[in-house]
Amino acid sequence: MLVDIANRYSFLDRHGNSLNLDRTTALDQYGKEHSFPFIDLTSVIIISAERGNDTRRCVESIFENTLEPFEIILSDVGSTKETLKIITALEDAHRNIHVIHNKKSTGTTGQRNQGIYFSRGEYVVLMDNDVLVLPAWLKHLKKAAEKDEQIGLVGAKFLKAEIENVHYCGCHTITLEKDGKIYGIGLTKSGPMANLQRHDRLVMRGGEAPWYTTTALLAKRKVLFEVGGFDDMVDGKGIFIANEDKDLSLIIRKGRYKIYYCPDAEAIHNHDYSKVDRKDAYHSKYRLRMEQIEKDTEYFLNKWGITYLIEKLPHEDNSKKWNGKELVRIDLRLDSDKFKNDIVILV
Repeated sequence: MLVDIANRYSFLDRHGNSLNLDRTTALDQYGKEHSFPFIDLTSVIIISAERGNDTRRCVESIFENTLEPFEIILSDVGSTKETLKIITALEDAHRNIHVIHNKKSTGTTGQRNQGIYFSRGEYVVLMDNDVLVLPAWLKHLKKAAEKDEQIGLVGAKFLKAEIENVHYCGCHTITLEKDGKIYGIGLTKSGPMANLQRHDRLVMRGGEAPWYTTTALLAKRKVLFEVGGFDDMVDGKGIFIANEDKDLSLIIRKGRYKIYYCPDAEAIHNHDYSKVDRKDAYHSKYRLRMEQIEKDTEYFLNKWGITYLIEKLPHEDNSKKWNGKELVRIDLRLDSDKFKNDIVILV
């Protein structure tokens, strides 16, 4: 949680010196100095976990397609020299880029909490390093956030590399809720939600979503501090790398804030697991740690009392049911009398 993160994690520069956690000013990409309350500044937080070239391309896309003042905070997991060379070069080239050097990973939750704590912008954007933002992305996210004081998170539309095909958007999110309790959460990308195009009617429908991914997610910084940020690892309890996006969404909702999907904010998400080497340093060391993923999932499900993890894909139903001991594959019939009145989707 954010309140004591400075006591639990180190904040070091490339030389092993402590970063200034009390900085009273921050520079944007134009060299302009911002000070409290940092209303015109957005902090973009990216986890650096190997894949240095992906991080470089992500950062370059932000500079190319963002007019609004921003700073970038890279929280590194203790990457190899090759990756460190890339991110330190980015830091040297841009005074508004800051790198937090960790000797080892603190998890997606810990790395992001580090970035949030070090950030100074009124808005914070949580972003994966395999994202390429498109023109006016931040403008649209901020405009959506300003519609309502109770909006805490705003998510973008994610496109596949060929741009015209949708990877993920607001209509894909779903929860099962009854009597104020969420008992199912996940994605439905089958039926009419399968193989959507960039400007399809379902894709272009913005509104309040039941939850959203942290792939490129804008948050009001004050809201994150109010609700405590990510539930990272404390005394062996918490989430390390899996289901942190769903968990943060439920934390935000518990704080009585809304989650919004903004279809006008667009980004490419290069996230096709059929085309990656799952044995490379990134996947083997950080992403596909199956034992940790199982622990995180069990913690998340028990924390919220969730029974169903929903993952209805175009050609298969990968949904699972938690029976208290393990997850079991299930053919989840959402149109059945058991569920149809409990479905919550984009509104």
